[in-house]
Amino acid sequence: MSFDLKIINSDLVIKDGALQLVSDSEKLIQDILKMCLTTVGSNAYSPWYGSALSRSMIGNPSNGSVLIHMAKSQLTNSFENLKTLQDMQMKTYQKVSGDELLSAILDISIGRDQNDPRQFNISIKALNKSNKVLTTAFRANTI
Repeated sequence: MSFDLKIINSDLVIKDGALQLVSDSEKLIQDILKMCLTTVGSNAYSPWYGSALSRSMIGNPSNGSVLIHMAKSQLTNSFENLKTLQDMQMKTYQKVSGDELLSAILDISIGRDQNDPRQFNISIKALNKSNKVLTTAFRANTI
């Protein structure tokens, strides 16, 4: 089983003086969020890691349906990269649980926020290799 440092709102989580870790389904959810929220090309050592979501949305004058279509396409590509990364991890014989492996993305739901049209609410429903459905959500904006 692999693990990662627990991150909430871009901050490492410390409890009783110790860094907290995530594993299994909680790790997969965090991996999905990190993939979505990291701008592709921002990591010099892994320039393919992340998504182009922020680049396509910020300052884009396109109408909402075009932005939503672009965002879904970019997120889908990012999740394929995540699956490839997980496959590479397994090929190095690192023990990885089925709970932390992405099997499929079941749904990507994107909608404009009712109160602030610059904001988009994004919800992702995924299936892990243990056949558990996981959901997570975040917000993106066009400014």
